[in-house]
Amino acid sequence: MRLIRPVIVKHIVTEKKKSQIIQDFKEDWIQTKREIEQLTFQLHKALRNANECDQEKVHVRYNKDIQSREEKLKNISFQIDQMQKLEMGIEIQEGKVDSIIDVDIGDSWPNINQAAEIIIKDGIIIEIRESRNNDDRMV
Repeated sequence: MRLIRPVIVKHIVTEKKKSQIIQDFKEDWIQTKREIEQLTFQLHKALRNANECDQEKVHVRYNKDIQSREEKLKNISFQIDQMQKLEMGIEIQEGKVDSIIDVDIGDSWPNINQAAEIIIKDGIIIEIRESRNNDDRMV
């Protein structure tokens, strides 16, 4: 029988990984900034085309979207600051993937609730940690 269990993907922080993550954050920041500019442009265009009754609704709708993007900019800036403070060599979780495991009659029951871990350093898998069930001891 085959079962699916989660596997946590962790990266060891190196200069290369740190630079890559910071660059990804910066690209996300630039994209969000462009979205704000586009929304501002669309707001002005919509205000020109709306009658006086609808202008307030248009303003509220676009300002809500703009404010959410500005909040996202603040969060991205905070994440960049935090990433710059990370020490080399620590493990950071970057996601989860699913793994298929085979079980047969007579096998020890795997602890499905505890995920295995894949440890990556500079794009290379350096370790696979299997979860261990502490109840495997004989009484």
